[in-house]
Amino acid sequence: MWRDNNKFLIGHDENHMKKFIFFGFVVFSGLFLMQCRNETEKNNLPILKTESSGFTKITGFIHNRGVYPNTKDIIIYVSHVSGEYRVTQIKTPINDDGSFYFQIDLSCPQDVTMQPYLDFLYLIPGDSLHIELDFKKPRDARLSGGKSAEINRDFFKYFAATGYHTIGYNYSVGTNCEISCSWDEIVKKLNGQRNEYRDTRQTFLRKTRLCDEVVKLTEAMIELDYYSSLAGTLLHLEYRGRDTGGVDKKSLMNELDEVAVKYFNTDLYSNVHFGFIGTYTSAAHRFVIQRNPDTDFVNWTNEVAKTDIIKDFMLTVRAGNALLKKDLENFEKISPHVNHEYLVDRLMQEYRATRAKMVNPENISSSILGNPKDFTNNVSFEDKNFLAKIIAPNYGKIQVINLCAAWCAPCKPVLEQLVTLMKEDAGKNMCFSFICISKDNKETREMYRKMGIDDALVHFTTEDEYHFLTRTFSPISFPYGILVNRKGIIVDNGWYIRPGELLQERINLLLEQDKLIK
Repeated sequence: MWRDNNKFLIGHDENHMKKFIFFGFVVFSGLFLMQCRNETEKNNLPILKTESSGFTKITGFIHNRGVYPNTKDIIIYVSHVSGEYRVTQIKTPINDDGSFYFQIDLSCPQDVTMQPYLDFLYLIPGDSLHIELDFKKPRDARLSGGKSAEINRDFFKYFAATGYHTIGYNYSVGTNCEISCSWDEIVKKLNGQRNEYRDTRQTFLRKTRLCDEVVKLTEAMIELDYYSSLAGTLLHLEYRGRDTGGVDKKSLMNELDEVAVKYFNTDLYSNVHFGFIGTYTSAAHRFVIQRNPDTDFVNWTNEVAKTDIIKDFMLTVRAGNALLKKDLENFEKISPHVNHEYLVDRLMQEYRATRAKMVNPENISSSILGNPKDFTNNVSFEDKNFLAKIIAPNYGKIQVINLCAAWCAPCKPVLEQLVTLMKEDAGKNMCFSFICISKDNKETREMYRKMGIDDALVHFTTEDEYHFLTRTFSPISFPYGILVNRKGIIVDNGWYIRPGELLQERINLLLEQDKLIK
């Protein structure tokens, strides 16, 4: 019977059979090509993988809009794969009626902040969220919408009930304890903070039912934050030259390994995970494998990481730091070795944003400088910011602008190196300017003069100008640098804009063209 049926198909409907076979071949080929493309994307990450999982839409309304009529914008800071906070800023205007709207391209769930109103929001790709704020009660917010609203309402309940914010702060253990306290006293203080948060969290959970995501992430926040502060403080003390010889560093590293294995074996991650991995990597380099990881970071992580996911996070944070420095060459060396889908998506999100800024720096530069479109048109800078006024007279030259303070110890060697660079690059159609946030007095001016920096090259900021810098270039640390092309466009800025191979390469590139990307 089967043979007869086959005869029927072949004899009576041969054309249909051919079409069926052809269609099957096309489908199979399509699936094969899709699989090849997926494998190629992993191996050639920066070039092919550009899709997104979806936009998260945030609508909002501000009650009592008239309380702060000069507040024109709302800013969301998206967490970054480097572990740094407040790196990627998304700004939207507040309309006259108090409404505002965001559409954020997300590849996967992640946390953001909406300062100064909301310290933490967890967003879901493709979801919607409505936020109502009150300028009379700026820390209060009402949420509605999809899954993001449900999760964040639970986060709000938790933060309000437990008072959780962070353990330690900038490796100072909440105070300047590290300067005068013994290591045992520092550990005791950190343990006390962690135990207090643990107890209040458990008490709250016994009374309140929360989303699984909030339960898991809040536990991870406390433990990872604690160990980041513990290891980070020890590293900071050693950097400052404090004697820490009595600390059992091997035991501490074992604890870091245990907590990493526990809290990275999940599909839920927040910025605290990336921050922890940054400290974990530094601790492993200092306490375990002291060979310089920069020589071959990929193989170095094979020796350090206890699990594949920890290795992937270490590679991701390193690749994220390369993106912060707009160092696409190093990014492209490291990123193809990341195999975790969540991390690949996060990396590509940051890569797309970074590359877009490098290809088209004009929009961001214009926003920073108060929209002076062309310095050659005799623009009046009466209403522009002071940074635009510093850049304007040097239109047509590549500009390196240094920001520092007289009290900043690392700033002085950088200033000396810049003076050397000024001499080496004299006649190359470039110039140097200096912004000092310290008071304009005889001692501070003398510091610059001794280094051979003319008074005319130095600008001392007012209090308002200092706040403008810290808002605009958040996060900012000193020394800090700004790089400007011949058209007066800021093409790069960061702590890494200082004398060295990377800066020299960028100066040479800008002497050939007006962008940092070919």
